[in-house]
Amino acid sequence: MTTKNGFGPLRKVLMAAISEAEVAATLSDYTVLSPQNDPYRLDLPDNHRNGAWFAEVVARLVPEGDSVHLRGLHYRLAAAADVIRPDNGLPYINTDEAWTWLTTKAAKAGRWLGYVPFERIVDERNAPPEFFLSSCDTWMRPELSRGASVEVPALDRALPTFLSFGFDVRQPYRIILIGEKTSLRDVLRPIAEMVDGELLLPTGEMSDTMVAGLAARAVANSRPSVALYFSDFDPSGHQMPISVARKLQALRDLRYPKLDIQVHHVALTLEQVRRLELPSTPLKETELRGDRWRAVMQHEQTEIDALAALRPQDLREIALDAIKPFYDRTLKRRSTLASDLWWITADRLLKAHPSYQAAVNVIGDAHAALEDAANSFHGAQNAAQRAFEDIELPPVIPPEPIIDQAPPSPLFTTDDGFVTASRRLIDRKTLDFK
Repeated sequence: MTTKNGFGPLRKVLMAAISEAEVAATLSDYTVLSPQNDPYRLDLPDNHRNGAWFAEVVARLVPEGDSVHLRGLHYRLAAAADVIRPDNGLPYINTDEAWTWLTTKAAKAGRWLGYVPFERIVDERNAPPEFFLSSCDTWMRPELSRGASVEVPALDRALPTFLSFGFDVRQPYRIILIGEKTSLRDVLRPIAEMVDGELLLPTGEMSDTMVAGLAARAVANSRPSVALYFSDFDPSGHQMPISVARKLQALRDLRYPKLDIQVHHVALTLEQVRRLELPSTPLKETELRGDRWRAVMQHEQTEIDALAALRPQDLREIALDAIKPFYDRTLKRRSTLASDLWWITADRLLKAHPSYQAAVNVIGDAHAALEDAANSFHGAQNAAQRAFEDIELPPVIPPEPIIDQAPPSPLFTTDDGFVTASRRLIDRKTLDFK
């Protein structure tokens, strides 16, 4: 799905916001990430050139239907020895400069401008997502069993009874936990399992491939999704959820108009660092955002590893507090109680039926002679089963999820329009917490 230069869907959204602004606006007013990384700013001639080139080399060097790691494609390009780069007219060779250009220019343009599907590039930077999904996600389906047979069961096991498969009411939100460091696994994984959610532990910034996969899975689920982000307390960690939010915003406009997701930055925050007295280290001298960070935060940097290693219980409490507005911890217990109540009521109706005792007698007689007449026993069971077809079963009324706490204001939600979402992300990026 390639588009003419300057007329892609993301560019149209950006230009529409500028043209409809009440006060004169520019591209910069709605640019959240750096211009070379913001998905809404990539629809430029050089990027179309790079994206088209990327599609050509993928089609040439990767068999149709296959996917490829970017690092693997880099080595294939260098080994081919006859691939000419479109940016400088020179052969593609095995250098760090070529690798950087491939990943930050060609591959990025190729995917965001629609020349190559996101799915064709395998993510080598980030570990695969972990899923914790319920084994049962259906309504109760009652049925009347004719009772055990063949193995000559005890008489009480051979009598007709209702079988219930139970019902497992889904939580109102699909919860995604994202952690910057793999050291968060021990704390976050049990919580992801508890909520039947998803755990993503990229190394540093999430790649475009991982964000696109997150969005695709969110759309495939009928519930709204919530992404809870855990990252370092430093300029890079502060930027990570903003970058993910911007890419999700772009994917909503580019591929998934029904994407319904919120992004919340849960940790680390300045309040958490100070309240928990976590150790800090000076920002690197090469950190260009350092002066602004110190001026606003009045603090240096703290790695979230410190929280995971020194205060794991506090990290767990922070995560549990973050899911409260989106997860009903009583729902499973109430579902079990409702299922049990249904079964007890149905069983009483069965045993109160006027044909029940007669069926018990017939089955009892057949049971005594079962070893010599198994077929006769099965026939008696079938007859008893048919006798109860007129039972009017109680309605299946599973409980509704109850969330008694309002969710906090999200960093990003797909419910917001382009302008509102963009301005909020820009304010957050510039540390403007008004």
